[in-house]
Amino acid sequence: MTTHQRTLDDVARLPHYGEPFPFIPWTTGSKLRVSWVFARHLLAELGAARFIGFWLMLPFRLPGAWRRSAEGFRMMRRSFGMIAQLEWILLVVIHRVLERREGAERAYDFARRAIQDASTFMMADFYQADRLAEFDDPFAAFWAYHRAMFADDPNYPNELIDESDDLKVMVVHECRNCHVAALTAPELSPLGCDHDITGYKSIEERTGMEFRRPTTLAKDGQPCRFMFYRAGTAPAGEVH
Repeated sequence: MTTHQRTLDDVARLPHYGEPFPFIPWTTGSKLRVSWVFARHLLAELGAARFIGFWLMLPFRLPGAWRRSAEGFRMMRRSFGMIAQLEWILLVVIHRVLERREGAERAYDFARRAIQDASTFMMADFYQADRLAEFDDPFAAFWAYHRAMFADDPNYPNELIDESDDLKVMVVHECRNCHVAALTAPELSPLGCDHDITGYKSIEERTGMEFRRPTTLAKDGQPCRFMFYRAGTAPAGEVH
């Protein structure tokens, strides 16, 4: 059982406090796990022979993918860095291959399943969830860490609202994920939304938080309304 002993003043001493949302995990171990998860899902989707064939053909597919979507890939690098750019290029190539062979719905389902599988450790890495669980008030510590990560974030212009002690809200008016997807693979726009659904769920117990989100830009065309409730106070509702 975790012993809560840290006070809210200690949040600012946590690793990566105040650094903007990174798109991919902070730690090398988590970065490698993301690659492993996607590779495992791709192997299951294609089978061994086609999986090997995909990697053999990849060098020939990359130049065409770059020519078609160079502006979007450059935006990804400017916004989130080189590793995020490389991973997004690879994901777009995979998506196009699966779309041609198996259809748009199956191609997106692959990406959704893979990102939701990875989200459970990615979100814990983003928020230092195991460390937040050590605080006297994990929910307050979570919100303090979240505010520092998204304050004045040019990739996700937002409002951070303290509705009450039990409800904290972030309203996102623009989403860099959507902009990048529009220039590379518009069908992947909701992928970040689907990541959040399982990712926030995976850290709820450690952070004393329950996540709700009634609308998103990618799925509903309305500002993303992230609603973080203190555990035990959230109403029934969908998470988009």
